[in-house]
Amino acid sequence: MTNVKKLRTHLLAGIASTLFVAGAATPVFAQEDSAEGEDAVSTAPEEAAAQDEVIVVTGSRIVSKALTAPNPVSQISSEEFALTSSATAENLLNTLPQVVPGESGFTNNESSGVATVNLRGLGEQRNLILVNGRRYIFFDARQVTDLNTIPTALVDRVELITGGSSAVYGSDAVSGVVNFILKDDFEGVEATAQYDITAQGDAAKANLDLIVGGNFAEDRGNATLYLNYFKRDGTFADARARSQCFLEDTTVNGQPALACGGSAGIPNGRFAGLPLGAELAARPQVQAALDALGLSGLDANGFKYDATGTQVSPFVVPGDRYNFNPDNYLQLPQERRIIGGMVNYEISDGAELYVEGVYTNNIVRTQRAATPIGGSYRFQVNSPFLSSGVQDLLRALDETEADAATRNDGFTNLSIGRRISEGGTRDVTFERDAWRVVTGVRGDLGSVSDNFLTDLKYDGYYSFARTSNSTQSEGNILAAAFTQGVTTVFRDPASGATSPFPFAGVPGGGELVCENESNGCVPLNIFGPNISQEGLDFITTRSTSSEEAEMQVATGYISGNLTTLPAGPVGFAAGVEWRDVSAFFIPSQGGIGDVGEISGGDYNVKEVFGEVRVPVFEGFELNGAFRYSDYSLPNVNGVWTYGGGATWQIFPALMIRGQYQRAVRAPSVDELYRSQSTISEAATDPCALASAAAPGPIRDLCIATGVPSAAVGNSGIQPNFQLTGIVGGNPDLEEETTDTYTLGAVVRPMDRMAITVDYYNIDIKDAIFRAPLNVVLDLCYNEFQDINSFYCQSVARLPDGTIGSPGGVSALFANIGSIQTDGIDVGFSYSMDVSSIFGGDSSLSLASSVNWLNKFDRNPVVDVEGLVNHCAGAYGLTCGEPLPEWKGTARANLMIDGFTASLRYRYVGKVTDDRVTRELLSAADLAVPTIDPEHYFDLSLSWDVERFTFFGGVINLTNNKQTLIGSSQEQLNTFPSTYDPLGTRFFAGATVRF
Repeated sequence: MTNVKKLRTHLLAGIASTLFVAGAATPVFAQEDSAEGEDAVSTAPEEAAAQDEVIVVTGSRIVSKALTAPNPVSQISSEEFALTSSATAENLLNTLPQVVPGESGFTNNESSGVATVNLRGLGEQRNLILVNGRRYIFFDARQVTDLNTIPTALVDRVELITGGSSAVYGSDAVSGVVNFILKDDFEGVEATAQYDITAQGDAAKANLDLIVGGNFAEDRGNATLYLNYFKRDGTFADARARSQCFLEDTTVNGQPALACGGSAGIPNGRFAGLPLGAELAARPQVQAALDALGLSGLDANGFKYDATGTQVSPFVVPGDRYNFNPDNYLQLPQERRIIGGMVNYEISDGAELYVEGVYTNNIVRTQRAATPIGGSYRFQVNSPFLSSGVQDLLRALDETEADAATRNDGFTNLSIGRRISEGGTRDVTFERDAWRVVTGVRGDLGSVSDNFLTDLKYDGYYSFARTSNSTQSEGNILAAAFTQGVTTVFRDPASGATSPFPFAGVPGGGELVCENESNGCVPLNIFGPNISQEGLDFITTRSTSSEEAEMQVATGYISGNLTTLPAGPVGFAAGVEWRDVSAFFIPSQGGIGDVGEISGGDYNVKEVFGEVRVPVFEGFELNGAFRYSDYSLPNVNGVWTYGGGATWQIFPALMIRGQYQRAVRAPSVDELYRSQSTISEAATDPCALASAAAPGPIRDLCIATGVPSAAVGNSGIQPNFQLTGIVGGNPDLEEETTDTYTLGAVVRPMDRMAITVDYYNIDIKDAIFRAPLNVVLDLCYNEFQDINSFYCQSVARLPDGTIGSPGGVSALFANIGSIQTDGIDVGFSYSMDVSSIFGGDSSLSLASSVNWLNKFDRNPVVDVEGLVNHCAGAYGLTCGEPLPEWKGTARANLMIDGFTASLRYRYVGKVTDDRVTRELLSAADLAVPTIDPEHYFDLSLSWDVERFTFFGGVINLTNNKQTLIGSSQEQLNTFPSTYDPLGTRFFAGATVRF
């Protein structure tokens, strides 16, 4: 490390320490129904509510006194979206210590074109997104909400509960709840325009918001209309030197290194599946043909063609691999339109009618390099597309085949890695139309008597939400057409007869045609970049797939006080709910990886729920909640969720709280009914590691699962860093169960200061897993080591021993796993009046949030001891997105009259490659075994001038660059949703109010 870098590191660490000591993101102690005048980061406890004020906090339907919320809740105010240039919600949520990034605007590979949130890293399907305390739109059969559909300009605040909340909100609230609370009773006109761009002048974003609202009927009603337009420019990976080449782990001069690599599917064609070792020695004709071509000593990687399609040479790893990064997006282009409205009207003193509606059109594009085709194909040995030397090689292979039925038939099989670069990139457009309508009535019922069923309130509503997804794909290759085009024969123009052998006396031996000439088949010359336009037209297609997802919810409940005890009223809430969810997927057909099967299904659930809060003595309360859910799913049926806890205000400066929650999650439509399809996923084939060549159980198992003995331990067994997987639903799934324990304290040592410390422990049993391909391979070759085991039977290899299509690693959904995590959240907030220093109405506020992750254990097969993957402080192909032991944010706000200056600090702790933590490799085996801590600073300014607010700032002020990693990356040589891949970004905007 250079002295300059050391100096900068120490300087950043010093500033960071100061922020963390002085301040900590944002504990919430209580929330009013209408949160007006809140600070940008949080409301100071003494300003949030008075001790005797009744409030409603996310996580309960019971109103209670301030500062007695039993659940630790974090809050983000509306101003935070502006201060962080977050026109889309995931930009802000992904920086929170409690959140592990899900899909985002940097997810180009295996993308759904959405943005999601993943609380505690337990999976985006295990947290519930609410808007105004009610379930929101999900985007497909996974029943996960696309954050792009939420109008951030209308958000008043966001409240997060991390921990089970199924007893209050139902299934899916396993890891917690994110509740977006919208502004209500808006009056006037508010228009906002914002633009941001990187320091390199690219990756621009533009956002326009308009809110119009007003009261009517003598202020008994209010109507609000909002509009949004958002546009994000696409930026390609080669716009940054750090992502212009795909990096992979290798060795150089015996030392671990990162080298430019990529895919073994190359434009000129790679050909493998040739006999090796003893098998080659038994076929001297093949050895002689290889020697004549200069291919002596060829390994499992095979040989490649040059740009002329006439010369061949050994395929060298990693230098000959195809660098696909320049064709991939670094930042996805997006265009979004939202229109929505809210109306509430007081019908009478005890009844208010409300209606909410929203429509969102969201278009996201991805782009990947041209389609790579792998697999074993049948080739004519006398094809004029081949040079004479290669013809001799293929003839020798044909003449020495073990199967007498195909020997000397004029054909032989080769495994290929051919990228159809002639057809251009694979471009996918995701267009999503989503809409939701909510209508309901709420109000006061009064009291039955002075001491029984008092202060009763009710709320009943019905919501309907539907999402229509259309996916347009260009540059796809028709699998059957490609197979048809590469299998050629000669045709005698005179007689029409066909043969793999040339016709004597016929010029050129005859016309070269497809063996199967149906559908206008055109012979394909895949040897070098020589596919004709006619051939390209025959195999290329534009495909469309569509999906419809729908949810209906009807809920009614009452809340109030059952009775009054000496210590205070006994609060309660009770109600019923009905939900119906459905989703159907109509896929494209015929392309590489397409399935062509319509899939989908539906189910419904009927529920009854209740809560109670009992004051035992002054300052001490007990609480409990339950929910009984009756599912139409035969393997779930009726399930109970419940919870209980206590809060104790020992003295004004100290409150302690504890909570237990039993939560369940029913399987989603996707997990139940998804038809089998293929995916590409980063994984490591144990049979391609050099260590597999050594005598032992791994080598024996590699051979037993289809790897030629001479190829075991050769990198050619895994020509690409991504392997083919087969995924799909399982209608026999049961529910997951989760136990969550929290224990914490709220300390107020002085006015305007508050500290929260909360321990959490979450244990998920019967977890529904679609095991990562890397896990399946690990279980087969490193754990069970039994060819008859379920996991080894899930590996289907091609004849040359590689894993590709057709075939692959099967990984269907099943209730086979468990996840355990625990840690501590610490929050701190402090504000002070600094008018004596800066004059005017001046204040300084500090706030921060820190998470310490003690444990994150994922067991893919809970019935087998010793399979636990310890992922705290790790990242990689098994653990996924980085899970640092320490993660935090801090913000300092200085407000002088209408001027605000704000500095935010973000910290992501050190993480280690999970191949090292799992002891598959040592740190010395990798060039980059760890990702060092990252420190990000963001500066923002705002200025209120009469009816205008001007704002702007800099994201990643110090232009921190991500650590480059190799084969354990998600994409773009990093995890781009965790580590900034773009560098410094500037933003500016203005809001005008009338």
